[in-house]
Amino acid sequence: MFFKLSKLKQMLKDAHKGPGLTVGHMAESETGIPEGYYVSSGYWIMWFRADGMPKEAKAAVIELCGDLPVVGEVFLSRKGGGNQYEIEQREVYNLPEGFMRCGCVFRVTNLLGQQDGRLVRFLQQDGREMRVTAVSEKFMEVIDMDTMDRADGEREPDGPVTDHPESKYMYWGNDRCYFMVCTREPGTDEEKEFWEFLRGTEIP
Repeated sequence: MFFKLSKLKQMLKDAHKGPGLTVGHMAESETGIPEGYYVSSGYWIMWFRADGMPKEAKAAVIELCGDLPVVGEVFLSRKGGGNQYEIEQREVYNLPEGFMRCGCVFRVTNLLGQQDGRLVRFLQQDGREMRVTAVSEKFMEVIDMDTMDRADGEREPDGPVTDHPESKYMYWGNDRCYFMVCTREPGTDEEKEFWEFLRGTEIP
């Protein structure tokens, strides 16, 4: 898979002791989307093919939550609060289907910034518009092409992509794993002015 396991484990722990870790097991869909597991903090979602989720990732979830859900189940797990079973929101967590709607391509730039004490990475839209958005740098640190199972035919993920240049979500994915993160917005007038300056300027 194209992610760094140590970073994913930390994200799982942070979600579990904070807003809660949502874990679900999605059945194969009528449209051909395979059976899959997903984990989410509310600010990010990672989806795995059920027959390809790494055992280390499964173990990390079980260590925090005590178990994995069966097909059709989804629960929210919090430290000290147990697991609360919920109604599945398939349209939100079905990352393969969401990914297929994405035709707007961005690229990762070398530009970093600070926002509310967090390090963010700027992404820029390919093409004439060259809009900019940003995501938390901790999400970028999760993605690691060196961890891919190329010997087993795994291909590099496409991304970052989204369904609209002003979307609140950004995706990466191949046929085995998908990763979606929330984008950030300029908060102050000064940030808005800077982001507008960046738009239309090619960032290396």
